[in-house]
Amino acid sequence: MVKLAAGVIDAPFGAWESPITSKAITSGSVGIGSLKLDTAGNLLWLEGRPQEGGRYALCRYDPSSSSKSDRNAVDITPKDSNVRTRVHEYGGGAVTLGSDGEVFYSDFADQRVMKLAKGGEDPVAITPDNEDARYRFADGFFDAQESRLYMVREDHTDPAPKDVVNEIVYINPNSSDDIKVVAKGNDFYSNPRLSSDGTKLAYITWQHPNMPWDSTELRVATMDDSFSAETSSHQLIAGEDGDTSVIQPMFHPSGDLFYISDETGYYNIYRTDSDGKKTSVLPMDFDFGGASPGWVFGQQGYTFLPDGRLAATYKKDGSTRLIIADVRSDGPAKSVEEYSEEDGLPMQFGGVIASGDDLYFLGGSPSTPPSVFKWSLDKRGEAEQLACSSTLSFSDDTVSVPKQIEFPTKLGTAFGYYYAPKNGRFTCTTDSAPPLLVKAHGGPTSCTGTSFNAGKNDWV
Repeated sequence: MVKLAAGVIDAPFGAWESPITSKAITSGSVGIGSLKLDTAGNLLWLEGRPQEGGRYALCRYDPSSSSKSDRNAVDITPKDSNVRTRVHEYGGGAVTLGSDGEVFYSDFADQRVMKLAKGGEDPVAITPDNEDARYRFADGFFDAQESRLYMVREDHTDPAPKDVVNEIVYINPNSSDDIKVVAKGNDFYSNPRLSSDGTKLAYITWQHPNMPWDSTELRVATMDDSFSAETSSHQLIAGEDGDTSVIQPMFHPSGDLFYISDETGYYNIYRTDSDGKKTSVLPMDFDFGGASPGWVFGQQGYTFLPDGRLAATYKKDGSTRLIIADVRSDGPAKSVEEYSEEDGLPMQFGGVIASGDDLYFLGGSPSTPPSVFKWSLDKRGEAEQLACSSTLSFSDDTVSVPKQIEFPTKLGTAFGYYYAPKNGRFTCTTDSAPPLLVKAHGGPTSCTGTSFNAGKNDWV
């Protein structure tokens, strides 16, 4: 006979009573995403709130405010707003920051672009009245020199899916009817990104029936007096073979254009210089594209530090690694440094943004819900948790730590995480196997992670 510890109940697997209830899950959590830093150094993010009908609010980190939420933040968008775009239906990229503290966002109700001026005055619409949300906007980039906003616009004037029109436009933020098309002619567009001198606009485009992970093109439009909006007239930089996925373009401070391409079978980071020379700066058998490459707006698997170095993330053996690499000269990256949990980072993280030597990102672990973190590249040490998506707290003996597994399928090897039964109040002394619940992730639009998820631990 097995002797049980005091208070521990012997019960079959599947009959254990979990302390994590559905009520606790829904009452104590929000979604956190779209981390941004404005020009004044304020840290902003979006919160998705089930308790408020699922609306999204834009928040500013402010641990000293008397009106702060449980996440050390204050709302900067009005209570009746819902910061969310419907472009490509999956949305993302609903918030764009200006150069002087302004915030531009898509409001879900009518899909108009709203301008929230520095100082918190009531937001004003900068796009025309929008009956039936006919026009939708996403994935903006603000041009400080010309004071205009580049965005993807989706036109549902003819609502039949085959007749919906995607374009890239620029918007005058000081007028509600000054909009000009700058790229048109293809079925889909994303990632309009301007060079620092304002002369070149890079963007991603692709055609139906391709998905963005199948085949896309990176093109560059020269923004001069002879500019044409026809996509076919813009310079084709990458994706010319019709069988390569190119995503996430970004101009380096040097003027070189960086992007991610899967031409080797992995989403690696490339650069192209003014002469058109292409270089893989971090050739690796790992992906830098993020959880859902090309599908949801606003994703970025890399960024540049103020001194021009590259910061990028990838996953290996179930955890995230941070790479800091010197890309300030031609050729592959130099003095590549890698950091992980051993350096104080969370088990999984992404969406890195930089302010000096301080890095901010979203991350978590099997015992930590998705959270906002700060980590100093100079001081290293344990990452500081600034805000957490959940007010829930459970003891370690009730939280199952997932184990990465793999198994064969007809289409090749599949990967997953196994959550073994764990509950400090119960044990099973028989040789019976526990019941197995198999949950597929939301692919191809996302992949699962190992941050604490009460909905998963409710079952174990």
